[in-house]
Amino acid sequence: MKTRKSYLKYSALLVIVCLCMGMASFIKKSMVKPAGKDGTIYSFTVAKKGTMIDDATCYAWIPEDVGTVRSVIVHMHGCTREADAKKMMYDIQWRELARKWHCVLLAPKFISGTRCGNWSQPANGSDVAFLTMLDTLAEKAGHPEIKTVPWTLWGHSGGANWVTTMCGKYPERVATMVVQACGADISTNPATLKIPIFHHNGIQDLCYNNASLVAKGRKKGAYWSHAVNPIVESGMDGHQVHDMRFMAIPWLDACLALRLPLKAGDAKLREVDTTNAWLGDTAKRTVAPAAAFKGDRSAAYWFPNQSLAEKWVEYMATGNVTDKTPPPAPYDLSATYAKNKLTLRWKASPDLESGLKTFIIYRDGKKLETLTYTTKTLFSKEKGYQRWNNGDDPAPLKLPELAFVDPHADSKSTHTYQVSSVNWSDTQSKKSAAITLKEGKVK
Repeated sequence: MKTRKSYLKYSALLVIVCLCMGMASFIKKSMVKPAGKDGTIYSFTVAKKGTMIDDATCYAWIPEDVGTVRSVIVHMHGCTREADAKKMMYDIQWRELARKWHCVLLAPKFISGTRCGNWSQPANGSDVAFLTMLDTLAEKAGHPEIKTVPWTLWGHSGGANWVTTMCGKYPERVATMVVQACGADISTNPATLKIPIFHHNGIQDLCYNNASLVAKGRKKGAYWSHAVNPIVESGMDGHQVHDMRFMAIPWLDACLALRLPLKAGDAKLREVDTTNAWLGDTAKRTVAPAAAFKGDRSAAYWFPNQSLAEKWVEYMATGNVTDKTPPPAPYDLSATYAKNKLTLRWKASPDLESGLKTFIIYRDGKKLETLTYTTKTLFSKEKGYQRWNNGDDPAPLKLPELAFVDPHADSKSTHTYQVSSVNWSDTQSKKSAAITLKEGKVK
């Protein structure tokens, strides 16, 4: 009898263990989207820390074949915009920046509502929550270097206060930073002065202390700059982000090239090489190499290179930046044919600087059609394949299918098709490889 009871006891324990293992497996899978050509999205909750009023959520995207992670790009939402965190996982332009530099794209979600002052002050516990996110993600993704690699910070409004305060507290961790509408004064910390930081406001901003924050740093020689978007499309223009990515992403791209450790996975950042630095006169809006600048150097804005300085001049005048570099050409063009209709499908890599606006279809070498899109975004009249709301969250969240139907494909004729991409500066890519319809067959 004793043997039978022991057997039943151990059998019950075995069942419990199996159930626990199964539950653990289910929980783990529910937090991770399987890897594919678009990488892997991780999502998990971190218990609130300190005096935080609620738990936090970490959303992170890791590119496929990332190798050793070099930096964590942090996209920090503003007050009442916590929904932006999850949406950022699908932003093809920010993904492209992460992919180029072998980075993680991470968007913390801190509950705000009417209590933004709680989480936007890292000392209340959101800094510890963030560090916990990094530790947890490192374990889940199998990339222990995530715990120690440098941070690339972007923050809006309450998020601007958060990233600037984090930079002041952990300057050795920050490679570069973009600050939109608001921020903390970190000019008293000498270590922050050598971090390339770009501040931004809209012309009608409700939180216009960024220029004064930059001025304090520039008097001490900080590698800082500031821009104002002069475009007004709605009553919300100003405090919202608008088209700042036309400056922000090129800034981060240029500064990552200067700051990231040469060996992937290392934690120690490089000092900025100022050989190619430029300065901008804030009153005249003229720019010149730093070595040749003749104005008030302590009041002028700092830029890592000529390209960013010239972008600043244009942006301050128009709210736009002309991207003369063609986007990558579409690839993997394929087609199906039935009943005089040819359906084209293709893939397209994002334009890092200015995104993707539309595509042009060519038949027999001649332009057949420029595709139109009807994406509606908050506070912006512009429409295109890839657009964004003023919180910088991508729109549409699910991008339109890359496809086109030619309803007049005559099976008795021979036609050759190609596709090109167009960025938001209307700069066109090279044409894709051709595909041919001949006598009703696709070749």
